[in-house]
Amino acid sequence: MSKLRTSRFLPMHSVVNTIGLNAPYSKSSGPYTAETYQRRDEHKARTGNKHEESYVLTLHTDQQHHQLMTSMRTRYFPPRLNKLNAHIALFRALPSSRLPQIIHDIESLTQSQPTFEVFATKAFLMKRGVGIHVDDTEGQAEAIFQQLKAKWESFLSQQDRRFKPHYTLQNKVDDEAVVRKTFNEVNEQFHGSRGQVTALTLYKYQQGFWKEAQSFSFHENPQIGAGGTMSGTK
Repeated sequence: MSKLRTSRFLPMHSVVNTIGLNAPYSKSSGPYTAETYQRRDEHKARTGNKHEESYVLTLHTDQQHHQLMTSMRTRYFPPRLNKLNAHIALFRALPSSRLPQIIHDIESLTQSQPTFEVFATKAFLMKRGVGIHVDDTEGQAEAIFQQLKAKWESFLSQQDRRFKPHYTLQNKVDDEAVVRKTFNEVNEQFHGSRGQVTALTLYKYQQGFWKEAQSFSFHENPQIGAGGTMSGTK
């Protein structure tokens, strides 16, 4: 029996504020909004069709860890652009034309994949924001990425040919002082968070919005709930 659970939307977990009250306001830059955001060519699948619909594959973690990381992203990401919960992306541009193969490969992998732990550790500076390193202590996330990459090599985007597990807390901010203040504050107040990865989740990407989730449970966790919505830009 297939372990695929399909729903139109993935749950939106409630947000829990765990960071200090004096966090900086994240001023966004650029003329785009979440609705008009466009991907660069290096972020598109290599299928010869630049306008092809694509999908995003992420690690699905336990709710407590997810809520903590989402609360931090909500606090620091530019509000008018942030429509997305915290996430660890494995692949960001999987082409719809290969969806049957993609689903088959994910199902095959998750049938023998045990749950495993990840550890969100410390902040790092991005070009226009701040991220949190994620330590894959057992190498399970990397192994999943490498197994799927080997099957999908021919159509992966340039961005999807490498995997550095992380959370993006803040992005698209030109004010270096704001970015530096966020980085310092997170380093001072965030002391790490361990999460249990229980599934992989596939989203349909629509101009910056993520919709129509399908969750693929690992064999130790045959049940994952569904409902709500999840959308936005990275």
